[in-house]
Amino acid sequence: MKIKTGCIGFHVAFKVPNNDTERMENFLETHEHFMRETHHIDGDIEPIILSYSVMKSPEYNNPLDPNSGETGFTLYGLTEIYNGPDGAQMHMKLGQEREAMFTELINLTGEYCVSGIIGAPVIKSM
Repeated sequence: MKIKTGCIGFHVAFKVPNNDTERMENFLETHEHFMRETHHIDGDIEPIILSYSVMKSPEYNNPLDPNSGETGFTLYGLTEIYNGPDGAQMHMKLGQEREAMFTELINLTGEYCVSGIIGAPVIKSM
């Protein structure tokens, strides 16, 4: 399936102190396992995931100049795109059923989230 206008997405950005990246990466390992175990990449059974990606970068003093030095934080971006609202809602339902994982997501979000786009429509795609 192809990502198109009207698909539903999530993007959460985290700014994590370098001394706490192991905690974040442990969560991301658990989350990836959950995604692979419960989501589909084709067929008719929701949730169908069209795109799942995690990005990681040191935070630079000047984000356009890596030579500017690092701030002591690591940035993470978690992006998921679903075909429509049914897939996004099923994802949330299944995630909340994993109580320990969901609790850690809430805790990490409370401590380190700098931006979140939750269940928003895709407005441009290629």
